[in-house]
Amino acid sequence: MKNLSNRSNFTAISFSKVASVVGLTALAFSPVALSEVTLESDNGWGTSISGSIPIFAVASDHDDSEQAFRIQSGFNPANINFHVVAPKTDSGLTISGHFQVDTHLNAPNGVQNGGLFESRVANIQVSGDFGTITLGKDFGVFNTNAIGDIASQGGVGWLGGGADTGNATGGRIGTGYVYANFNPQIKFTSTDMNGFVYKIAFINPEEPQDASIETSTPRFEGQVTYSGESFRVWTGAFQQAVSVTGAQAFDYDMQGFDVGAHYQAGAFGLTVNYTDTTGIGADGLYGGSINDADVDATQWFFEADYMLDKTRFGISYGEGSQDSRAADPSIGLSAAADVDNELTMLFVHHQLSTQFRIVGELQDYQSDVQNDYNAIILGFQFDF
Repeated sequence: MKNLSNRSNFTAISFSKVASVVGLTALAFSPVALSEVTLESDNGWGTSISGSIPIFAVASDHDDSEQAFRIQSGFNPANINFHVVAPKTDSGLTISGHFQVDTHLNAPNGVQNGGLFESRVANIQVSGDFGTITLGKDFGVFNTNAIGDIASQGGVGWLGGGADTGNATGGRIGTGYVYANFNPQIKFTSTDMNGFVYKIAFINPEEPQDASIETSTPRFEGQVTYSGESFRVWTGAFQQAVSVTGAQAFDYDMQGFDVGAHYQAGAFGLTVNYTDTTGIGADGLYGGSINDADVDATQWFFEADYMLDKTRFGISYGEGSQDSRAADPSIGLSAAADVDNELTMLFVHHQLSTQFRIVGELQDYQSDVQNDYNAIILGFQFDF
C-alpha cells in the first residue's frame, strides 16, 4: 500500500464518511452528484477532492449597445474542493475542514489573464447527534433554497455587466432572489427532525462603500425547511443594522423574509419563491448603497421542469422590483426610483454521462436600469 501521507497510509474508497460530511456544506450548486476522489486512512482520517468546470458560449444582443459573443464562466465559476475529516472523537464528534478554490474564465473588458481567482470556502465543521456547527467562510443562509433552482444555478442567468460581464454571471440575482454570498460566519445546522431542518447564522455584515459605515453587530440569518415525500417548503429571514457616521449620521436596517416550495410529481418539477426586503434594492445585493435605506423591494420567480430520460427541459421566469422613495436631503439621501427587472429563461440540460452535462439556454432580459438583451447560450460542465 503506497504511503500518501507522513501521518498514515490511505486507501481509495468509493464513498465514505467524507462524502457524508461534504454534503453538509454548500460548496457549489450542481443538480448532479459529484463523483469524488475519496481516500481513507487506517486510523480513521479521511480526505476527498471534488469540483466542477463549467464553460459557456454566450451570444447576446443588447439594445442600444452591441452584439457580442463570449466564452465565459456561468453563475458558478470553475471550482475545486478539498475536504479533510479527522477520526471521530471519544465524545462522538466528527471534525472536518473544507476549502474551495475558484477561478473565472472571463475578466472585465476582456483583460488577458485577468479572470478572478478566489477562495469562496474555508471552514471547520463540528458535527454530532445535535447537528453541525460551521466556523469560517461558507455560503450564507437566507434565500439559499431559492438559489438552489435548476435554471440559474446550473447555467448563466443575468449578464450583470452586459456583453462584457466579468467573472461569474448573476443567475437570478435581482430577478428572483437576493444573493446569499460567501462570508465568514458561525452557523448551526440542525439534524433532520422528521423532515424539519433549520439553520441559524451570525454572518459578517456587509458595508455599503459610498459612505463611512459602522456595523457593531453581525447579520442574523435563519431558515427552516420541511421535506415531505414529493415536496419541500421553506421560509427564512435576515436582519442587519447599519450605522452611517459623519456629519449626516443616521441608522437603518437591512431586513427581509422569504417563502418558497418545490413540488415533484414523477418527472415534473415546480419551484416557486417569494422574497420581501427593506434596505436592499431591486439588484438583490446586500449593502450596495446607503441610498437603498428604507427602499422596499421584492424578488420572485417560478420554474417548471420536465425530465425525459437523461434530458431536462424547463422554463423559468422571475422579477426583481423596488418601490420609489423620496429624497431626504437632511441625511444626504437622493430619491430612489421605481425599478423593475425581468428575466425569462428556457433551458435544456442533457446528462451525456454521469460527469458531463450539456446545457442550452435562451434568455430574454428587460430592465429599467440596464440595457435589455436577448441571449443564446451553449454550455458544458464536467463534475468530479
